[in-house]
Amino acid sequence: MRQALRTKGYQRQVSITQSVPAPIGGWNTRDSLAAMPPEDAVKLDNFFCTTEDVEIRGGQSDYATTITGTVETLATYTGADGTEQFFAATDTDVYDISSAGAASAESLTVTDGKFQWLNMGDGTNEWLLMFNGADAPKYYDGTTWVEVTGATSPALTGVTPTSVISACTYQGRLYLIEKDKLGFWYLPAGVVGGLAAYFDLSPFASLGGYLEWAATWTFDAGDGMDDMIIFMTSEGQVIIYTGIDPSSAARWSRVGTYYLGKPLGRRSYAQFAGDLLAITQEGIFPMSEGVRKATINDRVAVSDKIKKTFNESARNYGNNFGWQVQHYPLKNAMLFNIPVSTTGQVQYVMNTITGAWSRFTKWSAHCWGIYNDELYYGLSTVVQKAWTGRNDDGSNIVAEGQTAWNNFGSSTQTKDMKMFRPMIQTNGAVNYLTDIDVDFRNTAISGVAEYTPASGGVYDTGTYDSATYSGSLNTVLKWTSPDTYPGSYFSGKLKIETNSVDFHWLSNDYVYETGGIIS
Repeated sequence: MRQALRTKGYQRQVSITQSVPAPIGGWNTRDSLAAMPPEDAVKLDNFFCTTEDVEIRGGQSDYATTITGTVETLATYTGADGTEQFFAATDTDVYDISSAGAASAESLTVTDGKFQWLNMGDGTNEWLLMFNGADAPKYYDGTTWVEVTGATSPALTGVTPTSVISACTYQGRLYLIEKDKLGFWYLPAGVVGGLAAYFDLSPFASLGGYLEWAATWTFDAGDGMDDMIIFMTSEGQVIIYTGIDPSSAARWSRVGTYYLGKPLGRRSYAQFAGDLLAITQEGIFPMSEGVRKATINDRVAVSDKIKKTFNESARNYGNNFGWQVQHYPLKNAMLFNIPVSTTGQVQYVMNTITGAWSRFTKWSAHCWGIYNDELYYGLSTVVQKAWTGRNDDGSNIVAEGQTAWNNFGSSTQTKDMKMFRPMIQTNGAVNYLTDIDVDFRNTAISGVAEYTPASGGVYDTGTYDSATYSGSLNTVLKWTSPDTYPGSYFSGKLKIETNSVDFHWLSNDYVYETGGIIS
């Protein structure tokens, strides 16, 4: 019996769809490109990672103007009633910038604007205390400035006032750091002036050097909260004491000396969440973890995920003025100022809840400060309010991100990427660029997408559940076809340039077809 000729059936290629979260894990320069978590990013500029998405950073605007010289210090005075006043220091004067607009010079004698400052009360007045190691210390009581000498009120005696460059309070006592000394001066408890006594730390600092700064640290050893004072030397040794009176061996004792890495300037520390962060050449360490072992453990550094980039920055720019850490609670952010040059500063920014990192550019900050809970930075002739509005003094904010490389489950099977779609939310018309890189190559971003919202509905006249109301966030899903070739690993890219809209990056969708096994 004759049978029909059998022919081999055509197997249709099936497209596969994969969805990956936006890179809320943040910027990662530690891990291998081929082994990075998919929620991380190899680049994340002018984006900030929240707990739920990645958003474009806020803008900046002029706040205080008509300042002569470069602002090197921003200091906040807090009165007994909680009222704040704000000051900016340059190499020629201190300016009152409590109100926006033209700054008011205080006519103080200043030859160096790089002050270290703190607030302290003496039972009668609340004081702002400022020291720079060159000029007479500046004390402010909310009304009047005192340029402190050995004969003013308050006065400093015992120590040369102009040599004091930093200070801190511990157990109700003021501790003074003298420039180029490996020891500290301390005053009687509860006062901001008087006869200072000297305590030599050189027997406990085997590497020598001088003191950079002192700060308090609260450490829970299991039996309750223990308050300690930290003395950081220029050579990276941390000398820790506990007690209330350095003049009494019974009430003052050394906990130990530890090596943490050379500090990056006199502003290389910050109090945060009951701990003390220290910025060193080795990384950014919480004191509670950094002093537990005899050797430095990079994995306990909060900068661990960006340690390659951070350590390169410390090596290249460590001698530049401008290293500073600034906590910004309103955005759950910690900003680390990196003084690449006198005009080219960048910030490495960490979400304090998730630990995710990103990088901010175009904020040429010499110093940072918080005033009435808002964020400010100083630069030449002006103080800027930061993380405000949607543009940088009218100019566009340019944000660019590139996701971790992803092999979608197989590093040996080729894939042909057909379509790419970042899921975003925005509150206005926006053009943005998307693209995909293949197999660790870095190409210019080229895919264009645009979104124009429908006209905003008028309240009480639009049909419920159908009108688009002006100012609301709208979800945008736009497919683009990347100009790629088959490969094994893929990385999605997104770039936005805007001066008028909010922009949130939620996830990424990929459509691809699989090929054969790579030989």
